[in-house]
Amino acid sequence: MEELYSIMRDFLEVEYNQESLLCLLKAAETAYNGEKEEKAKLITNSTKYYLQTLQKELKAAINGLDSYIAKNVKKR
Repeated sequence: MEELYSIMRDFLEVEYNQESLLCLLKAAETAYNGEKEEKAKLITNSTKYYLQTLQKELKAAINGLDSYIAKNVKKR
């Protein structure tokens, strides 16, 4: 059971790091507002979208693991 809690902590740490990266991407998006920087803005937006998709998948995995842990604790 301790191993599952360790995995959960790892998932939560990844989620926190993704949130931090998202903040940096939002700052970069704001910085690249001119017409000359359109390519950089496109890359930033694409990366932000991909990161948000990964966050949704990670949250689903965390919820699944959390449910699994809760069910197994009840069985003991």
